[in-house]
Amino acid sequence: MLLAKAQQLTKIRTKKAIVEKALRLLVQLEGQKELSVYWGKIQLDEKAFE
Repeated sequence: MLLAKAQQLTKIRTKKAIVEKALRLLVQLEGQKELSVYWGKIQLDEKAFE
């Protein structure tokens, strides 16, 4: 049921492609969690974004 819902939402046809996309997203989200410990601790140079 979960696989079918994922295929319906993403229009990805194969199970392998769905699993690969899901794993990539999982790795990305876990990486973002690791970076969140630095939130508010790093000062950025505002001029660098101009």
